[in-house]
Amino acid sequence: MIMGVSIFDGMAGSTRVRNLFQPLVGKGMLRANNLIYETDNKVSIGKEGRLNDIGFRIVGFRLGNPFSIFSFWIKGNAFLRKSRLAGAKNIIYNYNYPDLKNIVFLMYGRMLGYKIVFDIIEDNRFEAHVGFVNKVRIKTSLVLFKLSRYFTKAYVAISDHLYKRAEENAKGKIPVHLIPITVNLDYFTMNGRPVNGNDLKVFYGGSFAPKDGLAYLLEAFEEVSRKNHSIKLILTGLGHPADVEKIKAKIAASSAKDRILFKGFLATDEYYALLNSCDIFCMTRVNSKFANAGFPFKLGEFLASGKGVIATKVGDVPRYLHNEQNALLIEPDSVADIVKALSAFIDDPGKINVLGAAARKTAEANFDSEKVSRELLSIFNSI
Repeated sequence: MIMGVSIFDGMAGSTRVRNLFQPLVGKGMLRANNLIYETDNKVSIGKEGRLNDIGFRIVGFRLGNPFSIFSFWIKGNAFLRKSRLAGAKNIIYNYNYPDLKNIVFLMYGRMLGYKIVFDIIEDNRFEAHVGFVNKVRIKTSLVLFKLSRYFTKAYVAISDHLYKRAEENAKGKIPVHLIPITVNLDYFTMNGRPVNGNDLKVFYGGSFAPKDGLAYLLEAFEEVSRKNHSIKLILTGLGHPADVEKIKAKIAASSAKDRILFKGFLATDEYYALLNSCDIFCMTRVNSKFANAGFPFKLGEFLASGKGVIATKVGDVPRYLHNEQNALLIEPDSVADIVKALSAFIDDPGKINVLGAAARKTAEANFDSEKVSRELLSIFNSI
């Protein structure tokens, strides 16, 4: 049972889980269901059904109606009960922390005989608290995470920082595993396309939160575009409305606004077609505790594209990327460094092909979802 994220959306969390489970489901190595609290999918999938051999049930509640929480719990628990297979090993894979949304399902599932595994993908001690409800949820998750060692069978962590945090919490009683970012290499059929330096496209995909450093990228692009009049910047993703509006305002005020294309949230096929058509990929996370704790998921896709990658030296990034070998590594929070890296690719397009080939090999060696999903399966088999 997958909980904590919809496996059918297009954002980073959904894609991480989909990359981990679909190779296993497709080969018949396990069966999976998805208990969904809410969905960002732009195409309606209904309230209950099966997609790609994965059963799902959406049980969201409305904040405007506090009593809907009871329907939320009843429907969710019913789906847990319905999905449990007698005589089989039943596991709840919970994306991120135990919190107010999921604790009832976790406790009921445990009572039904489910074994619980937590996949920790961020440090919630450093998360920005937007709104009263979210603040309460985060604060409560800190307490529940400390208690989780009494009712979980394993922790999975996406970064070295989170691995160490999970180890501290496990106190040697619960196994902890490191599973980094993943990428479905099948989406990148166009990698290796020669880059000739004409009409270069710079790509950013993800959320638009302050941690992503997009304000630095926009300022750097404006400076670079003064010398190169054909270069374009393409932005895709989905974020908090307030963050998105700030970015749109910066674009509107930019002298390069006619060459900045804000695409927003794209369907999967459209997203990967666009990604494969671009030449330079930017991961510009800032030097914050939150940014350093995790591991930017989209970086795996940028590397798999086989093109030029610019990445800030935050978190686990230097563990896999090396400057001038498979990417251009820059200091975070530096417009000047972004300008320098963009200019290096623009002035020498051949560098995009050379570093891109090495970037692709890095993705294949470390983040291939076909390989990494087997690690998850071995964890399930061991508990």
